[in-house]
Amino acid sequence: MPLRDRTPLLSVLFLAAALTLAAPAAHAEWQGSTATADGATVVTNPESPAYGSARQEMRQLWRRGGDEDEIFFGTIAEFLHDDAGNIYLLDGQLSEIHVFDPAGELVDTIGRQGEGPGEFQNGADMFWAPNGEIGVVQAWPGKIVMLTPQGDPGTTFKLPFRDGGGWQSVTRGARHGDNVLLSGTAWTREGETNLQFTYLKSYDMAGNETAGFAENRAEVSFGNYQFDEKTYTDFQRRWAVAPDGRVAAALDFDAYRIHVWNADGSLDRIIERPGFAPVARTGEEKARFQAMYESFTRWNRGSTFKVSDTHQTVNQIFFRNDGTLWVQNAGGRYRAPDGVFTSFDVYDQVGRFVQTVTLVADADAVEDGLFFAGDRAYVVTDLFNALMARFGGGEEDAAATEAEPVTVVAFEFAPVVAAGR
Repeated sequence: MPLRDRTPLLSVLFLAAALTLAAPAAHAEWQGSTATADGATVVTNPESPAYGSARQEMRQLWRRGGDEDEIFFGTIAEFLHDDAGNIYLLDGQLSEIHVFDPAGELVDTIGRQGEGPGEFQNGADMFWAPNGEIGVVQAWPGKIVMLTPQGDPGTTFKLPFRDGGGWQSVTRGARHGDNVLLSGTAWTREGETNLQFTYLKSYDMAGNETAGFAENRAEVSFGNYQFDEKTYTDFQRRWAVAPDGRVAAALDFDAYRIHVWNADGSLDRIIERPGFAPVARTGEEKARFQAMYESFTRWNRGSTFKVSDTHQTVNQIFFRNDGTLWVQNAGGRYRAPDGVFTSFDVYDQVGRFVQTVTLVADADAVEDGLFFAGDRAYVVTDLFNALMARFGGGEEDAAATEAEPVTVVAFEFAPVVAAGR
């Protein structure tokens, strides 16, 4: 489920009417430790944040879509803001980008489905490129389609391919200084061996690699393959770019551990919480994930999929413009208390666990999608079922996962965080 962190947010604004802070009894000293291993700093955090918890009542600004709106949405993949506060909303199913003004009024629709200049299909993500154009990440077949903000075809971004031929998919993209950061999967052959590479790398606008952050290599077979969730759901959707160019990613399924690299690809630090207890799945949750992953892997005939007994520990991560790292863990997403939307763990600029921020809104962290752009948070209702209805394949699956009309809800997002005090 593509719930992702993805865009750094604007500097912290104090909005007293929007916030209710649960003040801790005292600002305790951070109780973790730091060490050095193989030239990198390892920040080991306790389970209690140094400055306790904060509670944010999310203030709704507007909503679009649903039964009573003339605008229809398919499966929403990403949101971007421009300097004027306009919102660009990528619809991966309809292969178009809706442009709304800050008040939620539709002002333009750009992009269209196809294979020509400025056209795309299976849009999975989008980002502001260094040249001011919009880069649309086409998942399959993998490519980056460049558009101007007005919707005209942009420059050509040549996605590099590996030696040995093959094909690739692209999962996510983001601006990385004067370069572009991409995650994806490439399939190729070495002799008689089929290989799969998953990667997180930075490229210049000519498609030349400038830095590597993570890469996995595995032998694969096409037909009768045994998929395992703990390797299938890797880092490709769980990474973020800091304002200073650092890159953070969760490489583990079970462990609460986040690697942070410098902009040049050298490992800076590892942030970990060894005391975090995995969140066990119920039988109903396991069955739901089983159905989802089987629908995603039907192309590999005769294959099986092993679903984990626990939820993936680190779900969504993003950096704010103040350099703090926000992490949604499995408990915050799948075990939110009644009346709570979700929660994020907040880490300061050096990786210390300083606060937990609870978001209160009329939304469901399991069923709905959560996106961040500018000083806004966007909730996409019923995104899980919308994805299942799109990718389920087959009348029985479609009936079982019939989705309600998608609604996009804009919220103010400007929490006051204790980090840096």
